[in-house]
Amino acid sequence: MKWLKDDSYGLPVLLAVGLHAVILVAGVVAVDFSDDEKQQPKRPVIVNATVIDISDTIIGKREAEERAAKQQAANAAAKRKQEAEQKRKKEAEQKALEAREKQLAQAKRVKEREAAEAAARKEKERQQVAEQKRLEQENEKKRLAQEKEREKQRLEKQAEEERKRKEQELIRQAEAERLADEERKRQAEAARLAEEKKQAEEAAAQAAAAEQERLRAAEEAQMVQSISSLINSRITSVWNRPPNARNGMKTQLRIYFLPNGEVRDTQVTKGSGDALFDQRAVDAVYKVGRIEELADVDSYTFERNFRQIDLIFNPQDLRN
Repeated sequence: MKWLKDDSYGLPVLLAVGLHAVILVAGVVAVDFSDDEKQQPKRPVIVNATVIDISDTIIGKREAEERAAKQQAANAAAKRKQEAEQKRKKEAEQKALEAREKQLAQAKRVKEREAAEAAARKEKERQQVAEQKRLEQENEKKRLAQEKEREKQRLEKQAEEERKRKEQELIRQAEAERLADEERKRQAEAARLAEEKKQAEEAAAQAAAAEQERLRAAEEAQMVQSISSLINSRITSVWNRPPNARNGMKTQLRIYFLPNGEVRDTQVTKGSGDALFDQRAVDAVYKVGRIEELADVDSYTFERNFRQIDLIFNPQDLRN
């Protein structure tokens, strides 16, 4: 029934109507309609009314629950607001502390950098002063050494002049004939010495030329041997070993080069007895194609030694 629902006013209304009905019935029963008895003075009707606390009703309880829920929600919201405010204050304080620490660290770095720069400037100034002092000392030493050297030269010149003066005095005192005779002997000796010197210089020049030629020939021979070994090594590195190659097999090749080191032609001047072995050696020469080191050899040495070379191709890693 709709009246009995929790959100309906039917039940309170029904209880109120019932209470009033009970009061009316009690009033009727209390009235005496008989004339025999002496009519007693009327007494006031005593009504036993029951006070109903609205908070004990369903509506009151629901309103109380709603108020409690609202109060709890308000308390929770206030608590969350307070916690958020505390968190915000704490974060602001933390940020302020971090900013302060950052400022202090930056100030410390600036102070340290300024101190380092000041120390560097001071050290630089000290070094400059020390360098200036060192230069002044060196200049003073040089000046004293120069003065000493000038004084030495002056004394030597003075001694030389005194010696020459004495020699000239002795010469003036000598007889004219002896002087003439000595002059002739001197001139003869000078001529002889000049001739000996000329002969010695010519012999030395010839010996130097011979030594230079020997050294050049030795260097040329060493270079020829080195480049020949290099050519042999490069040919061996690209050589395609035939299956029937055996230890002791060798081929004599004649290789013609251009001045830039390129291979112009290759011939077998003495075969190994195996045509495939010989052909593989020729193929390896063409595969090398160019010896760059020959481009750096002077034309005279190239024409004498590398325009054509005879090479014995004899690999040492063949099977027995």
